[in-house]
Amino acid sequence: MGVRTNVPFSELTPEERDIVFNGPAVKKHILYKPKKGDDFAELDFTYFNAVYTVENALAKAKDEKGLKRVARFLKEGPCADCSGTRLSAVARAPHVRGLNLAEAGAMTLDAAADWVRGVPESLRPDMRPMATNICESFLDVARRLLGLGLGYLALDRAGATLSTGERQRVQLARAVRNRTTGVLYVLDEPSIGLHPSNVDGLLGVMYDLAADGNSVVVVDHDVRVLKACDHLIEMGLVAGAEGGHVIAQGTVGEVAANPSSRIAPFLSDQVSARIRERVAESQVFSLGHIRMTTSQLHTVKPLDVDIPRGRLVAVTGVSGSGKTTVVLESLIPALKAQAAGERLPEHVLELKAEGINRANLIDATPIGANVRSTVATYADIHDELRRAFARADDAKAGGWKAGDFSYNTGRLRCPTCDGTGSISLDVQFLPDVTIECPDCGGSRYASEADAIRRAVKAAKGKAAKMKVPDKRKAAKEKLSEATDQGGGNISLSLPQLMAMSVDQALAVTSDLKKVHARLTTLHDLGLGYLTLGEPTPALSGGEAQRLKLASEMGKAQSDAVFVFDEPTIGLHPFDVRVLLGVFDRLVASGATVVVIEHDLDVIANADWIIDMGPGGGESGGRIVATGTPEQIAANPNSITGRYLR
Repeated sequence: MGVRTNVPFSELTPEERDIVFNGPAVKKHILYKPKKGDDFAELDFTYFNAVYTVENALAKAKDEKGLKRVARFLKEGPCADCSGTRLSAVARAPHVRGLNLAEAGAMTLDAAADWVRGVPESLRPDMRPMATNICESFLDVARRLLGLGLGYLALDRAGATLSTGERQRVQLARAVRNRTTGVLYVLDEPSIGLHPSNVDGLLGVMYDLAADGNSVVVVDHDVRVLKACDHLIEMGLVAGAEGGHVIAQGTVGEVAANPSSRIAPFLSDQVSARIRERVAESQVFSLGHIRMTTSQLHTVKPLDVDIPRGRLVAVTGVSGSGKTTVVLESLIPALKAQAAGERLPEHVLELKAEGINRANLIDATPIGANVRSTVATYADIHDELRRAFARADDAKAGGWKAGDFSYNTGRLRCPTCDGTGSISLDVQFLPDVTIECPDCGGSRYASEADAIRRAVKAAKGKAAKMKVPDKRKAAKEKLSEATDQGGGNISLSLPQLMAMSVDQALAVTSDLKKVHARLTTLHDLGLGYLTLGEPTPALSGGEAQRLKLASEMGKAQSDAVFVFDEPTIGLHPFDVRVLLGVFDRLVASGATVVVIEHDLDVIANADWIIDMGPGGGESGGRIVATGTPEQIAANPNSITGRYLR
């Protein structure tokens, strides 16, 4: 066909490459030899060029797998005709107040609102009444979006690029505009990612929906949102298997007076926001500085940032004020580059951070790519448990080694689900359905693993209360059957132990020092309710952040900077206090902890605050105020400070 097949593609001539990409279809009669076997087969085969092959595969792709297979051959870029505006030349021709439609759509909501206000006066008198009605409708919707803190978003921003919180707030504003009635709206933690000043706008939207005759159900932890509700339903008492009960309900006043309620002290303002013992103002920088000078990046103006070492530092500001750019796109890359002896990012002009060798981002991204990653494997507990069970008499009698207890490669893994605990059903014309494995009941192990038991000594007083979990319905046992008459000695299998929560496992692993120590760390991080066999990709963002910290606790950290991106997302006020305790332990070990945060309890407990703003987008990107919480509260330029008073 005019193309050499015995040389790499990079060595082909331009003419040969053109044939590969755009050449005509060529039909050949070939001899085909399969990989297995020595027989040859005759085939009539048509060779198509690369462009046609990819286009044809793209046209026939019917699912995500098919699209992924083709995606590596595709390149996406701006349209050469419209330059990415999506509008034709005819649509871009008219101008209003000096801008065409594409230019107006590229403005942020803040800028567009100012521009729209002047549109009627810029038109002919006969067009002004119509333009006034159109502009008032636009400004009514914009007012809601601005109140929800979305003024920094461009009007032509693709919906797929919005964060979950941004998308939810846009949907809320649209719901109010539609003026529905008799509709049930369920809002799942709408205050996530909101600065305290934007919570006011959120409450306004909720009031408007209710005033129009709709019902609004809100799942949230923000005390300001809870106080604004007409009726509260509190679930608890704790998380995990021991939770799931309604412990209090009624008006805000009734729940606040209910002794069974855990949120009551926060509703009645009976607890102090400040629980950490912060250093004196004069001692904040006594352990040193991290100084960074940057040029402009995105909407963030040139900055000089000064961070105290060995302290808890909160970076605050309204949405879009530049917190992420300063910390995640400037500070962390600069620290990592300096530690590796590499060049600083282009926009970072100078960095002084002597002695800092590690920069750790503890974010909410999921842990592990698939269900084979569990809490026990990630926390390095499962390997120790496998070795312990391999030493049991039952394992020795059966010839089972530690490797056999691996549900990834071991002989004791469930053959039906291949050790994943679930199977996928291929439903014709519908997406695949994942269900619990019918043979192992989700335990990941074959039935032989149930027969291998290890005697463990339960903590004093725990044996009588301990429930031994077992996911295999046919093999359910009561504790009395698993407990020796001598009292306190429990015989457990590894599948049973993996089905226990961290706190339950703590009570039966006192003889396994490494396991017990790691479980204690998870308990101290507020993760005692997680089961050992829980897949890590299913954890919430807050749970994933704390689990990532497990391996760092108890070490000297004077050479480390830990960065947390909104770690209080989804946390109950009590859990926020647990998190502050974790921060305190890191700081006590010498670490510099930098937190991007909106939660007022975390901000009030910081040693130092860097407040960005004053607004979002182009109206932000500056350091408005720095100082202790008291200094920020007294600063009239700080929007965050108003809510710390």
